[in-house]
Amino acid sequence: MTIRKRPYHHGDLRAALLDEATRMIAEEGTESVTMRAIGRRLDVSRSAAYRHFPNKEALLVAVATQGFTRLHALLQAIDVAGADSDVAQLRQMGETYLRFAVENPARYRLMYGNEALKRERYPQLQSAANGLLEELVQIIMSYQRAGAIKNHDARSLAYVAWSAVHGLASLVIDGQMQAPHDLDALTRLTTQTLIEGMKS
Repeated sequence: MTIRKRPYHHGDLRAALLDEATRMIAEEGTESVTMRAIGRRLDVSRSAAYRHFPNKEALLVAVATQGFTRLHALLQAIDVAGADSDVAQLRQMGETYLRFAVENPARYRLMYGNEALKRERYPQLQSAANGLLEELVQIIMSYQRAGAIKNHDARSLAYVAWSAVHGLASLVIDGQMQAPHDLDALTRLTTQTLIEGMKS
């Protein structure tokens, strides 16, 4: 295997390590990530890398945590002003979630798939993952107060919504279903069907 060096000379080495680890995961999976390999690719010593991450596991935790943070930011940036639906935010959250998974399959697997780390062992990772779920719960509760969504347990409804979108994302990125010609249309159908079942 030819190692592509990305010489590192100045700036934020921690950020460079995270970016390079993410590239390696996307190219060859998590098994390809080692402190030695990432040091070679960035042209830095292992000791320099170890000053930021004590081992590969700590680096992968940081990559996954960064993924949750970025997905959370995308979901919070959704603009529902002037939307034609009283639950447009939920629909757009589902579409944004799936788009993130499809565009970042390796990182998504590290966050939610078979390669996901045991979150209970890493408080920072657990907090980042929980933040996404809590955001969804709070949005559902706000729609319940407005009378737009049935008054069932908000957390249970959040799990149902998450399961539906996660299931579609996993089927697509793992090649378990033939990718439709118009994935966006299938995504809209999935979220719309889900929301119709949740409405009051």
